[in-house]
Amino acid sequence: MVQQAGGFERLGFTQKDAYNKAAAMHRAETVETDSEGLLGYLASKIDSIDQTLYAKYAIDEEDQLCHIFWSDSGCQRDYMCFSDVLAFDTTYRSNAFNKPLVMFVGVNNHFWTRVFGFALLLNKKIESYKWVLETFLDCMHRRQPAVVVTDGDAAMKAAIILCFPDSTHRLCGWHLSTNATSNIKSPDFTKAFRKLLYNHYNIPQWYERWDALLDKFELHDNAWAATTYEQRFHWTEAFFWWNEYYAEL
Repeated sequence: MVQQAGGFERLGFTQKDAYNKAAAMHRAETVETDSEGLLGYLASKIDSIDQTLYAKYAIDEEDQLCHIFWSDSGCQRDYMCFSDVLAFDTTYRSNAFNKPLVMFVGVNNHFWTRVFGFALLLNKKIESYKWVLETFLDCMHRRQPAVVVTDGDAAMKAAIILCFPDSTHRLCGWHLSTNATSNIKSPDFTKAFRKLLYNHYNIPQWYERWDALLDKFELHDNAWAATTYEQRFHWTEAFFWWNEYYAEL
C-alpha cells in the first residue's frame, strides 16, 4: 500500500494510525469471541449443572454485547437469607474488556462475605445501572434490600433511588476512609475521621466534634471536607445507627 501510494506521506494516515486501527479491530474480535464463549458457558452450566442459574444480557443496535448479569443458585439462596444489606460497587474498566465489573455482595450471620451476583456493563451511566438493578430485582423476586452501600458514584445513586425506593442508601466506610487519607494526607485526621464515621455519638456531639476537627486541621475551606459534610446523612453513624442495620460495611 505504501509503495502504491508513493510513500507514507501520500496515504492520508500515519503508521501509528494504522497500528491503532489494527489494535482496535483485534480488541473487537476478542470481545466478540469471548462474549460468545461466556454466553455458551453460562448456557451449558444451566443445562448440566445449575438449572436455576439466572443470566440475562443486552445487546446494542449492532448486535454487540453491552450488558450481562449472572447469579447462580447459591448466590440467590444467600440473598434470600441475607438481603438486609447489599453492597454495590464497580471495578471501573480494570479488565481486558474495558468494562465496569459489578459485584453484588453482602454478609451472612457470621459476617462472612457472600456474593449475590455479577455483571459487566457497557459504562457507568444511569441507564446502565438501571438495567443491572432491575435485572437484579427480577432475579431476586423483586426483593429490595433494607440498606444499599455504595462508593458514592452519582449515577449509581440516581439509579438506586429509582430502582430501590424503599432502601436506605449508605456510603461505604472503607471508601470514605480511603478518600480521607488521599485528600487530607494526615494519619491523625484519618484516625479522627473514622471515629466520626463509626462511633455512636448523638447528633449534637457529632456536630461539635466535626467542627473541632475542621478547626484542628484548618479545613473550613477544604472542598473535600465540604462535600463530605454535605453527604453526612449517608455515612455518619450518628444519623442512623439507632434505626438501620448496615453490617458494618
